[in-house]
Amino acid sequence: MAGEPTDVDLIREVLAGRVERFEILVHRYQRLVATAALRMGTPREEVEDVSSEVFYKVYRSLGRYRPEHALSTWLYRITVNAALDRKRSTRHESHMEELSPTLADGRRSVHEVASDRERARLLQEALERIPGHYRSPLVLAHIEGLPLEEIARILDLPEGTVKSRLFRARAMLKEIIRRHYPSLAPQGALESAS
Repeated sequence: MAGEPTDVDLIREVLAGRVERFEILVHRYQRLVATAALRMGTPREEVEDVSSEVFYKVYRSLGRYRPEHALSTWLYRITVNAALDRKRSTRHESHMEELSPTLADGRRSVHEVASDRERARLLQEALERIPGHYRSPLVLAHIEGLPLEEIARILDLPEGTVKSRLFRARAMLKEIIRRHYPSLAPQGALESAS
């Protein structure tokens, strides 16, 4: 067999008793899992624990993986659920890791970078106010950039439900920004809404 083994090949090998091959899958997807956990609101200091939990669940459930869907889709679903479960069980305010602000190609001043970071922090706080079942599709669509069909598979929901939750999440975010974070609103947006 030439080249890198496919995910399905590795899964078959692990299920056949070559458990050490699971490590390749962990290395292949650990960044995806950690990033998804961060974006779902897991504090940086808990990301490693959530990632370990995700890979443990994946390992125990490997026999139930359906290869007609990408392994990354299944991992996203498990990660989203693990992050939401941890958030519910800890009952403490977590601080989402900063989202990378979109930076222009040119050199930016320290003030501009600091301003972008503050806006990203405020946006994360606003996102934290949205209930998890609405926040999940919003993060997957607008931060992860996933298409609707994949979000539906990850969340194991019909596409119509995902569309509805995205619509509701956007409306909630708009209202949260209007009430609590007016500095995040585009120039002139609040005056026209009044």
